[in-house]
Amino acid sequence: MGVPSSQIASIWLRAELESTTWVPVRDVLFKTIKRKVISYSDEEAWDFVEVNCQYVAEHLRDVVAEFQIDGTIPTFEIDSEQTPYIRLTAAFPSDVVAKLRKIDPFQLESICAKLLSALGASSYATQRTNDGGIDFVGVDLKIVPLALTIPRACRAAVIGQAKRYKEGNPISETKVREFVGAATLKRHKLAIESKIGCLAPVLYAFWTTSDFDPNAKKYARELGLWYMDGSTLATYVTDLGLKDFVMSLPDDPTYAPKPIATAVEDEQGIAAPVQP
Repeated sequence: MGVPSSQIASIWLRAELESTTWVPVRDVLFKTIKRKVISYSDEEAWDFVEVNCQYVAEHLRDVVAEFQIDGTIPTFEIDSEQTPYIRLTAAFPSDVVAKLRKIDPFQLESICAKLLSALGASSYATQRTNDGGIDFVGVDLKIVPLALTIPRACRAAVIGQAKRYKEGNPISETKVREFVGAATLKRHKLAIESKIGCLAPVLYAFWTTSDFDPNAKKYARELGLWYMDGSTLATYVTDLGLKDFVMSLPDDPTYAPKPIATAVEDEQGIAAPVQP
């Protein structure tokens, strides 16, 4: 293996984080490089740290900035000091994320509808077959603080899809595009049925237990889609009082964890997946 890039090293480092206690980035990076590049001596690993630590820290700060743009619950924090420190986010609901990935997919659709109800909407999960690619719908969602009033006719509607995907299996741009087409048709039908007004705001929501690949995320941002990854979905479940309900659900008997492909670098420092 050639010398890893600072970007790849930052990805490796995130996987090495184990505690909500602040620790120096340089110490975690050294441990990461020693584990991932077994041919390196201690001296070579520290040389890598000295050259790349600040670049790795900047990559990590970029990730945190993306969390904020995406409305995603961050899994880690990093400070802005010259000698940076990092830690796992204390509020990260890893147990709920793991559970959401194991339940029946139709249960996930019902949970998404319950989340909208907890936010104040009148919501429901769609029928299990012939749903046109739409899994849950909410109407009468207020877009102002609950203490204030707003005409019902201009309350927001939510048209959504829920995907119970395993870790390491992100949503593709193609899946998002397919959903947008289905949601547009569903909006038209809701208007015909007088369930929403033709000028009422409508949010398109795509929620998953995994994540979105970079192209899917870029496309969703451009459209103004309400996209939600597994950690954010789990945080909604927790903060809206649905954790006990979710944790009590039986696991899907067909569920089986999928081995996650790891990444190695070629001689040019380009990461490539290694199939299990």
